[in-house]
Amino acid sequence: MKAKQLLVAIGVSLLTSAPVWAEQHGDNPQLLARLEQMHKDCEWRTRNSTGGAKGVLLLHHTKLGNIIEQIKNGQSVDPKEIDAVIKGHTS
Repeated sequence: MKAKQLLVAIGVSLLTSAPVWAEQHGDNPQLLARLEQMHKDCEWRTRNSTGGAKGVLLLHHTKLGNIIEQIKNGQSVDPKEIDAVIKGHTS
């Protein structure tokens, strides 16, 4: 009986904490501005690249654009996904 109560409590805490993480990113205009600048830089690099590098940049550009759109639309975005895109962006 106690195990069921513990599982329910953990489940409820996980469900209620997930939107809080997403709101932190959605309310951060500096993060959005940084992501948009990275998107513009990536677009320029994509136009000026060829071969395999262009394919990698196109994939990164698409992921970055999708995250920006999700944030602008108020959808929740996994912070790990944002961190991965930022780390994957070469300056």
